[in-house]
Amino acid sequence: VLDGPFKLDPSKMYSVDSVSLKIAMRISGISVGLFAFFGPYMVQISALLLGNRRKEEGISLVKQGVNFLTMEGISMLPSHCDRVILVAWGEPFYWNNRNGRNKITLTELKESD
Repeated sequence: VLDGPFKLDPSKMYSVDSVSLKIAMRISGISVGLFAFFGPYMVQISALLLGNRRKEEGISLVKQGVNFLTMEGISMLPSHCDRVILVAWGEPFYWNNRNGRNKITLTELKESD
């Protein structure tokens, strides 16, 4: 879990206008996604595979109303959604000139901020 859960009022309808994040190091090998919960169910709203991004480069899952997973103009959360969460998964690694490819855990990545 990168961030959240963020609680929402399930009696209201929500749409996602933008979701972005910055990572403090150059990283590859992970995906980051926004997930919504409604009752006992969870659905993926958006996700992005991180390639070899420069550190501190902004990473957008949804930008100005465009969901980069579905390429839809509106990212509606499901009816009765009561929380959202930002999640990372995969096998992260980073490159350096001395050692080449270096593995890093998701916990170490989260603590590198």
